Order: sequence, then structure tokens, then C-alpha cells
Amino acid sequence: MPTDISLTLIVFVPAVGALLVLGLPVDTDLQRFRVRTTALFATLIPLLIAIFDVLGEVGSPSQGALAQPALNAPWLRHFFLQLDYHLGTDGLNLMLLFAVTAVFPALILASWRQRERYRTYFAMVLLVEVSLTGAFATQDLLLFLVFFALPVVPLSVLVAAGGSGAGRRVLISQSLSSAALLAAILLMLLRTGNVTFDFLTLGTNNPVKGAPALIVAVLLLFAFASRMAIFPLHRWLVEGVSSAPTPVGMLLTIASLPVGAYGLVRVLLNMDPLASLQLVRPLLALALVALFWGALAARGSRDPRRIVGFALVAITGPVLLGVISFSETSISGALGLAFAYVFFAPLLVLTVGALCDRAGRRQLTDLAGAAAGAPRLRLLFALGVAGLLGVPLLAGFPGLFQLLLGSFVAHRYVTSLTCLGLLLLTASLWRLLGAIFWTGPKAELQLAIADSHGSEFYAGWIMAGMLIVFGFSAGYFVPYTVHGTDLVAARVSSYAPPPAPAPKGTHK
Repeated sequence: MPTDISLTLIVFVPAVGALLVLGLPVDTDLQRFRVRTTALFATLIPLLIAIFDVLGEVGSPSQGALAQPALNAPWLRHFFLQLDYHLGTDGLNLMLLFAVTAVFPALILASWRQRERYRTYFAMVLLVEVSLTGAFATQDLLLFLVFFALPVVPLSVLVAAGGSGAGRRVLISQSLSSAALLAAILLMLLRTGNVTFDFLTLGTNNPVKGAPALIVAVLLLFAFASRMAIFPLHRWLVEGVSSAPTPVGMLLTIASLPVGAYGLVRVLLNMDPLASLQLVRPLLALALVALFWGALAARGSRDPRRIVGFALVAITGPVLLGVISFSETSISGALGLAFAYVFFAPLLVLTVGALCDRAGRRQLTDLAGAAAGAPRLRLLFALGVAGLLGVPLLAGFPGLFQLLLGSFVAHRYVTSLTCLGLLLLTASLWRLLGAIFWTGPKAELQLAIADSHGSEFYAGWIMAGMLIVFGFSAGYFVPYTVHGTDLVAARVSSYAPPPAPAPKGTHK
């Protein structure tokens, strides 16, 4: 199968599935089963294409430096700007693209017991997959904007349909995020005079300079930090994870940090390197605040869902640190941790969501020891926590190790404090794990949570299996990503001021 068709199918097969789902009847159990299976097949087809036709590119690490020209077709060229249908994969986006295609079948399985609004629910989920695969596959900035804004309404509808008031917060915060990205692109257009928004062109042309460059950087930072759900732009994610139905909370996590981290690298660093260098110190402070605030908030919360939500906010701090350390190792680590996030974040939401839904309670004191007799849930949750904390032999380890190693060279004190913050986060999650899964149940509560089974069990093990497989095989994939970050790191360093000369008399 030609590669140009492959990426198009990966992006748009779920859209075809969404149209089919909307046209199917849902009057009987058999008809509702057909809706679910149609949605499942619409997510399995992109995964199979990614496995057999796209993922093999990592076998040639040097190809990660530049996007393979999968498809670059003119689209809108009769206006003052040029919008192309340009798809391609390189070391920055290939693994994230694969991760999205791999996790959505698990998300459909986790939604297998959906009881209301079958067609709308599964169509919206498939539309979000289109937006994520499109954002990672495109090589045109304006097309990236289209896919970046596409999931805002579906996510808001899904959160609101679950009876949660967080839907409005998701809509407002992510609409503002998309508006900020649009404003940054328009200002970039006016100041540089570019008529094409091809990633390679914008990553090699002269960037915006002066005060406009700083304005563009602030707008881009707001757009991508809001999508990452970094402190203080995090409430939409925490509220969504804690109050929306469990599968919807899983979907929110998949659509958050991976897209925001990728945007910071692909757009902010590559297209506005001058302002990125000027923002290093405030961003270092933001990275530490996000990590410690999230870890402390998780420590102080009594709601398992909110604890997981705050832990996911905390991990945005190390990712931001890796991005702004500007080395190919640290940037590769940030993207590697974002890749692992696609699996461990929804896995954590799935396990605590299943626990709270079955118990009908939301406080740690009420859930003490409730899952002591649920070894499958305990193992799945432990694997999710281990993936988040970068335990060796899981997918989170290569990214976190690269991130800390590359950041220590440039910011040793901040990196040391980051390690301290990760220890605090570990203590917060260990408290949750011990309180619910290992503590003996209180006699007066008489709670006995049923263990994971059926479609929920298979969904959990898809994500846990990916954490394990990519943890063991990291050496095969990491070189491809590192080659993809070389050009970004080199572009930023080319605009860095030269080191100050040593004072006279210091040389022997």
C-alpha cells in the first residue's frame, strides 16, 4: 500500500466510521452491538495500517530527521495565503501518531457498556480520533490549526452529556486555546510575509523578531499550555477527569498533554526560537510550580479521581522542562514521556473510575481496602503509576531518563528539584495505591469491589501491554525520535547568544 494513502486512511477512516455509526439504527440490543463493533473496526483499521505500513519507518533512524513526503497536494492557493494538504511522518510525530491509533481501540472497549446516546457518543469519540491523528500527521501549520480546534466541541458535548458541569469549562478553555493559536499564526503571517505554512519552510526561514516574536511566543505558549493542562490552566482536565464518565475522562487525557507537548516542540521552538530563548527562566519556574503544585494537590485530595487528575497535571512540569532545555536528548525525552502518557494516563483514569463507579463512593476513607480483593485492578493501577513515574522496563522510563539527563546539563539545579518533586508525586500516588488496594477493608464498610473483567479488562491490558512492550523495545525506537529532534535543537542553538568571554587574567 503506498504510503501517501496510508496516512490519509489513518486520519479519515474514523471519520467514515462516525458517519456509518450515525446512520445505524439503535432500537434493539443487536443493533446497538453493531454500532459498537462498527466503531471498534473504525479504530482497528488505522492501527493495523500504522503497524504494517508506518511503524516500520523507525528501522531507519536517519529518516527521522526530515518528514517523509507522504502526500503534499495543493489545496487553497488563490488567496493571500497557501494551504496545502500535506501529511508526513518524522521523528517528532511518528510515535505519537502510532500511540493514538493504538489507544483508541482500548477506549472503545472501555465504552462497551455505554447505555445512552449510542450513535452520538461513538461518533464523537471517532471524531476526536480524527482530530488527534490529523494533528500529528499534518505537515502544514494551518491544517494543524484545523485539527487542533476540531476536538473542542466533541469533547465538550461528551463531558456535558455525562451530566457534568465541566463541559462548559472544557469548551471555554479549549476555544480560547484555539483562538490564541489562530492569532499567533496570523501575526506570524503578517510579520514574516510567508504565504506557505509548510512546517519545513517555517522551520528554516527567518523567524519573527523583536516584540512581535515575544507576542507570538506568548500566544503559542498559552495555546499549547492550556491544551497540556499545565498549572494554572489545568482545571478543565481535573474537573473533567473527576466528574465525567470514566471513558470520557480517558478521552480527555489522550487529547491533552500529547498534543500540547508536540505543539511546543513543532511550532514554538521550531518557528519562534528567538522568543523561546527569552522565555527560558519563567518557563523553568512554571515547570517547577506545575510539578510541585500537582504533587501537593494530589497529596491533599481525598478523591481518587482528583488525585489522578492532579498527578497528570504534575507530570506536565517535567515535560515542559525537557522542551525548554533545548537539547535533542531532552526534547526527545519530553516527546517520549508524552508518548507513554497516551497509555498510562487513560489506564489510571480507567482503574480509579471503575473502582469509584462500582463502590458508588468518592472518598479515600470510604474506599479503604475496598479493592484489596481485586488483583487485576491493583496490577493495572500499579502499572499505570509505574509508567507515570518512569520505572525501568516500562515506556515511561526512556522518556523520563532522557529528559532528566538532557536537562541536567543545562539546568542542573532545576533538574535536581524536579527529581525531588517526582519523589513527592511518588509518595502521593503510593498513598492512594496503599489506601485502596493493599489496606485491609474496614469491617463497618463491608465493601467488596468486583475485579476487572470483560471489555474493561481487555481495554486495560491493551494500554498496560503497550507500556510493557515499548519499555522493553525502547532502544529500537529512541534513535528515530532523537534524529527528529536534531534539527529543532540545532535551530534554537543557532539563535542562542554566544557565551560570554572569560575575564582577563583567568587563564594560566
